[in-house]
Amino acid sequence: MTDDVDGTLELIRDQALRLFKHSATPEHLKQLLEAPGQFDTALWGAAVEQVWPAIAVPEAAGGIGLGWRGLCVLMEALGSHTASLPLVGNAVAAAALLDSGEPLLIDEPVAVLSSGAAIACLGLGRPQHDDADAPAALRWQAGALYGSTGLLAFAAVADYALVCAKSGTDDILLWVGLDQPGVQRDVAPTFDNARAYAGLQFDGAHAHPLRHSQQPARHWLHLAALATAFEQIGGASACMLMARDYALERVAFGQPIGRFQAIKHKVADVYARVEIARGCALDALNALEQDDPQAAALTIGARLAAIDAYEAAARENIQIHGGLGVTWEAWPHHYYRRSRSLALELGSQQTWRDALLAQLGFDLADHP
Repeated sequence: MTDDVDGTLELIRDQALRLFKHSATPEHLKQLLEAPGQFDTALWGAAVEQVWPAIAVPEAAGGIGLGWRGLCVLMEALGSHTASLPLVGNAVAAAALLDSGEPLLIDEPVAVLSSGAAIACLGLGRPQHDDADAPAALRWQAGALYGSTGLLAFAAVADYALVCAKSGTDDILLWVGLDQPGVQRDVAPTFDNARAYAGLQFDGAHAHPLRHSQQPARHWLHLAALATAFEQIGGASACMLMARDYALERVAFGQPIGRFQAIKHKVADVYARVEIARGCALDALNALEQDDPQAAALTIGARLAAIDAYEAAARENIQIHGGLGVTWEAWPHHYYRRSRSLALELGSQQTWRDALLAQLGFDLADHP
């Protein structure tokens, strides 16, 4: 990274934090939890004005050209305020379309994604090789898409989906428009309705195969996981600072509770987990930028460390706040909701552990 790029990223981070502080207030974000399929359209409009959907898109394709590092800077800032925007889906989908090398799937789709005029969601399956004989959630048969997905972030408001389906025994990436008769959205209530979750059902839907893509579906899932890891790190760090500040001002037995060893140890443990996750994520990002063959394993490690850090930070933040922490009026519960949502929506922690073992060459059949 050059000094100019570092300076630009620092300006983007500061700009994002100012916007989130002004727009992503607790009162506003709580309103988004009231009904399923919610989406912060006002904040998305502000993000579009700042050209954030184009941050990772190469300049040659009409983007800003700051790559995945630029996106990760934004995601960490976003996570620190528990805001929720479809930046990852748009960035990953645009990168996959560009990788396909097919003009029909590049010119207009990438333009609408990078401009924020359209929203993409991701249905890329599991992070490791699946058994070829296992039943597929999505099937590509006779030029049409069939099957259903689990709940996908932003599927309730998305215009397109990038999905992985089985074509015979092979995996194939597909670009699907969601405004067509063969697609049904099933919006479901969750404990974090601001993520606009919905399941997608396909019954003979028209889709465009990315037949010339140079990367498998799990590569794009790994990219989504890496960007999400930075979002989780931002949330975990905010929880740690919130807990620290409360411990310094809350008085019990005539002194701040932060003087008690039990509280000190909780905050110190969270700090260690956050910094481990940050180191793992930065190592993975550096490996990705350098085309290091270890990038996949490092990314999976970053995903696991970020899940662990955010869950621990959100949980201990509630504990340090005492009974107050779980109430609607207090803010710690919102971070806990987001920590659980992000931990599940790209695959469970156990799934990613299995993926790491497979990446390192362990035969899972011999180690149930």
